[in-house]
Amino acid sequence: MELHSIQRLSGVLTPLLTVPGGAFRIVEGDLLALGNLRIRLVGIEAPEVAQLCNSAQGDSWECAAEAEDRIRDVLRAAQRIECFSNDRDSYGHYLASCKADGLDVGGLLVAEGLVWPDQEQGYYQPEAAQAQAASRGIWQAETPSPSDWRRQHD
Repeated sequence: MELHSIQRLSGVLTPLLTVPGGAFRIVEGDLLALGNLRIRLVGIEAPEVAQLCNSAQGDSWECAAEAEDRIRDVLRAAQRIECFSNDRDSYGHYLASCKADGLDVGGLLVAEGLVWPDQEQGYYQPEAAQAQAASRGIWQAETPSPSDWRRQHD
């Protein structure tokens, strides 16, 4: 998986941080914490904490918990995490691309069907298309994106 747009620049940028894999606490499927530092993974939309996803069998599954568990496992297993950022969101979180032992974490989560690609940013479209074609995770049955889910539940 390749890093996209801003992330491609990371080869010439100094990482925001480089830490051992177990250093992060997972706040949500796309939000990491290291002490007071908060990092939102750029280019992805993780399921909301209370959101359930539809399965191919017609029932639902806890997709938010599964996405959080997967990112936790990936980060803990890594020897080195590097996060690259040059922007913050309206909450002051760094918007970052993070690599676990060189693997793009956001791209991995999209490819495994555990998060949606952020449609506005346009990242990870090839990974999303492959996951959707294979009916992986969130793509096994129609499920509202997190932004649509928030609109329905506010």
